[in-house]
Amino acid sequence: MHSEFYNVALDRIRYSLVWEDSNTLYKGLELQPDDQVLVITSAGCNVLNALLKAPASVTAIDLNPVQNKLLLLKKQLILNYDYVTFRALLGLDGPEKVTLAWHQSQATLPEDMRRYWSPFFQSHPNGLMAAGKLETYLNGFYGTLNSSLQEKLKQLITFNDVEAQHRFFLKELHSTPFQKQFTFYFDEANLSKGRDPKLFKYAAESGGAAFYQRLLAQVASVLVRDNFFFRFFFFGAVGIPPELLPPCYQEQNFTLLQEQLHKLKVVNAEAIDYLLSQEGKHINKASLSNIFEYTSHEEFEQVYQRLFADPVRNLRMIFWNLLQEQGAGIAADNWLNAPLSAALSKTDACFYFRNVRVQANVCSETSASCSA
Repeated sequence: MHSEFYNVALDRIRYSLVWEDSNTLYKGLELQPDDQVLVITSAGCNVLNALLKAPASVTAIDLNPVQNKLLLLKKQLILNYDYVTFRALLGLDGPEKVTLAWHQSQATLPEDMRRYWSPFFQSHPNGLMAAGKLETYLNGFYGTLNSSLQEKLKQLITFNDVEAQHRFFLKELHSTPFQKQFTFYFDEANLSKGRDPKLFKYAAESGGAAFYQRLLAQVASVLVRDNFFFRFFFFGAVGIPPELLPPCYQEQNFTLLQEQLHKLKVVNAEAIDYLLSQEGKHINKASLSNIFEYTSHEEFEQVYQRLFADPVRNLRMIFWNLLQEQGAGIAADNWLNAPLSAALSKTDACFYFRNVRVQANVCSETSASCSA
């Protein structure tokens, strides 16, 4: 597939957190024990989350080899160290714990990993979860606010009533310098500090204004105190209640994760090319992050038709839209699960996505659809 990602430097961690919610992933793919799953690696979170559902196999794939290195480090830590060390190196307990955990663990890492990651932890004292280009940029916003706005933003995670939370936001933050600063900080020009400008080639919306409206909608509909992504977006990784962490980073799932990691395969390649290859024919469930954000509508339609060209292939996939729309009723579209897509779009845990799309080869899922 032609993607603008081929035109950016793939030499650093661009994403140190997966922003696609695991609950949406689970509901969209309905992972089963016999599933052969493909997941865009990114920071590895949803690869690990998928493993917690104990499918037959999970293939992690990414064009950026550094993202795969990040996942392989997490695999090494999970298999060979305790949860306390793993959690500390993620950065959930602050920079002092990162330094201590790295000092204690690096000597027992394989030589190639130690050589690669030692300079990384020297230059990223806040740990793995905050180290991505995007995450560094996002976490910088809070520091641009004055102390009064910072305090009001923190008050949002104290409410236990959505209506009261929304009223507070409208009174204290909406139509104040907060709105102006948020919109400016996340507009298209500044957003390039977190994502390469080449990746906005096909964007149909301006980042700042669109993201602010999505934030406003979330504050009006869910308790943000219980939202991991809201907390991380504005306040970073430290201090997030353990029960709000992605499942793969919760202590209660650590042993299960260790038991499932033997099913993991890591591939440096482009996901669509892999799905269309002979090697990828066995995949029946795929989580594709927002990779179609970086293609044209024409390219997307061609890829889409090729993915579902085989009437007997049992393929189901999920992907997210950010600043453009893909998969909203292509001509002769027999695969879009519109009701499920709409339902998941309303409940997606991270406010900044536009929507989510679930596609499945309906001919393989229901014989009635094929005979109609």
